[in-house]
Amino acid sequence: MLPPGSSRLLLAEIALSLPARARRDAVRRRSLIHDRLVNYVAAGLLVATVLFNPALAWVNAHLFPMTAGIVSAAQGSIVLTALLVGTMQPVQHSFRWLALTWTMVLSALLTSAIKGYFEPKILGDILLIPAFILLGTRIEGALLRQTMLSLQLLIMLVGLWELASPGGFGSTFRVIDYYVQTRGYDADAFWAGGDLFLSSERPGGRMLLDGLGLHRGSSLFLEPVSLGNWAIVGTIFTAAMWRSLSNGARLFMLVSTAVLLVTCDGRLALSVILLFCLYLPISAYVPDQWSVAYLPLLLVALVGGEALGILAEHQDNLPGRLSVGLDALRSMDLDQLLGIRADRVRFDDAGWADFVQAQSVVIAIGLWLALACSSFGRDPGNRMAKHGIMLFLALCLPISNSLLSIKTAALMWVVYGFCYARGRLTRMEGNAA
Repeated sequence: MLPPGSSRLLLAEIALSLPARARRDAVRRRSLIHDRLVNYVAAGLLVATVLFNPALAWVNAHLFPMTAGIVSAAQGSIVLTALLVGTMQPVQHSFRWLALTWTMVLSALLTSAIKGYFEPKILGDILLIPAFILLGTRIEGALLRQTMLSLQLLIMLVGLWELASPGGFGSTFRVIDYYVQTRGYDADAFWAGGDLFLSSERPGGRMLLDGLGLHRGSSLFLEPVSLGNWAIVGTIFTAAMWRSLSNGARLFMLVSTAVLLVTCDGRLALSVILLFCLYLPISAYVPDQWSVAYLPLLLVALVGGEALGILAEHQDNLPGRLSVGLDALRSMDLDQLLGIRADRVRFDDAGWADFVQAQSVVIAIGLWLALACSSFGRDPGNRMAKHGIMLFLALCLPISNSLLSIKTAALMWVVYGFCYARGRLTRMEGNAA
């Protein structure tokens, strides 16, 4: 038996607690809705990085002419939105990348002040890296996997359509006209004929399936090199997510990546992916921060290879292109190294030289150290992702500036950010236990 009046007191306490509990439940529901919305926006931005170029090419081909300003504005809005969405989390989770962003902004403003003019593209290019790393820290694993699998399927289907009907693909996107209108290309440079990109054919023919009369496909990326880079990043994604992918998803990623390799006929892509097949399983047992050694070791290897006569001087093959990259880096003067030279030199086939003259050698070294020295923890998938990304950058930088091409680099930095956040969460849970 309860004491007299106690039942009324108990009912009163329950009644008073109901509004507080309702408020807590409402706050929890709003938080869940907010997180779900942020995740869908993050996935939408990742899709936009792949689709905005073919969409603008279609508009240019069928509605009205595009300009370089429109393309830059579209890419800039995607990057800034990704940066904004990525910051929607506690500062302690994003401080490292926010500090990196602020450092890059200050550096760009300082070098611009010394040169006497400001190039928004230089700042936009470099902000892509922390923006999509932050976006990757916000997206859920299940949604990232679904988004990637959907994009992979769409890219493969469009690539197969391009190989089967190059005329239909060309008339849909009119790639030549799009690049002439928006990138300053000379129409006469597109020697391969048709409406496809200038590297859709090689003078020496295809490396894979030569003799079938196929050109080099590009799919939604409109040029074959980016399709090859996507295949490389897709391989890194598959290694990072292997444990969380279903058997069907694993098989699909393996088969579709092979199809994309054949479609683009990329020599660098094929070489890197074969290297990954051998090295990434081993790298799962190697501390991820050891990846800081990849770039200096490559530089030493190139100098040694040149001294031994291994590098083919300026030939159209991988050793020849590495030789071009090494010569370009060696040719830079002090103003170029500091990023303060007023006139820009074209380094189309030397990514690290182009990056250094745009951002300065100080930012280049600092960015490499910031990316390589961040901790991803002991998870095998995280380690493979970190080693794969840093090794790809080291191998790619002497040849091209692909780490700043939003079409494929956005996915790579999202995977980087996701695995970084996954490793950080694992460490926090371990400390709490």
